[in-house]
Amino acid sequence: MSKSAQGLLWTFFGVIIISPDSLLIRLLNLTNYSLIFYRSFLPAITLLLFIFWSYRMKTFNAFLLIGLPGIIYALFYAITHICFVYAIQYTSVANTLVIVAGAPIFAALFSMLFLKEKPTLFTWIIIMVALASMFTIGWGSYTSKGIFGDFMALIVAISMGSSGVLVRYFRKIDLVPACLLGCLIAGLYSLPFEIEFNLTWIQILYLSLMCFIMLPVPFIVLTIAPRYTPAYQVYLIFLLESVFGTAWVWIVINEVPSLNTIIGGFTLLSSVLIYTIIETRK
Repeated sequence: MSKSAQGLLWTFFGVIIISPDSLLIRLLNLTNYSLIFYRSFLPAITLLLFIFWSYRMKTFNAFLLIGLPGIIYALFYAITHICFVYAIQYTSVANTLVIVAGAPIFAALFSMLFLKEKPTLFTWIIIMVALASMFTIGWGSYTSKGIFGDFMALIVAISMGSSGVLVRYFRKIDLVPACLLGCLIAGLYSLPFEIEFNLTWIQILYLSLMCFIMLPVPFIVLTIAPRYTPAYQVYLIFLLESVFGTAWVWIVINEVPSLNTIIGGFTLLSSVLIYTIIETRK
């Protein structure tokens, strides 16, 4: 199997892991700053263990080697985490996932500008079909009250697209340590504000699943996959999070999706699967 195919398959794995994230944010019922605090410092523990397992005695040197690209990636990482929480809290989950779906568009544009990688016509068609599917899923959920959340989701899309291109441009540098740095930056942002420490056992369980597995594992994948596969392809696969995320909400809290959600989700799933099969065969 080619490295490009491996990158796509690892991305699928990351999507499955992160898909319940939006649901857990709703179920936790914590303040914005508490969510940012826990979603930053707790995943840092998993990332540190992974980095130490990978580098052993060279762990400190691994952080030094990320250089300026690593610092920039860490800033993108922190922005993504902070703005995603705001987006989920201030607008609907559907809105957030629809707008974040713009990540492969930004990745494709930045790839053309900085990497001189030109997506094929077929790739552009799949991207457009995927975006149309996402807007179908979110149709009717837009409200003027959620404009701030919508804007935060747009920042997430731009940041994700940019970080994917950055990883591919500096593919010889292992930027996983930069994820840990990004967690610390996001966590420091939340410290001046009041944090909720009086948690119930179910909140602790949700936070453990979210922060030790659902967040660090997929973002490690997002940091590694673009080294082997073009960034816009990686984030195109990650659009499936909206479909799986909707399914989780349906199963757990019995929120039955609307007809447009089912139609858009089926179209999205079909187009991405077709694209992945064709690209993997290549």
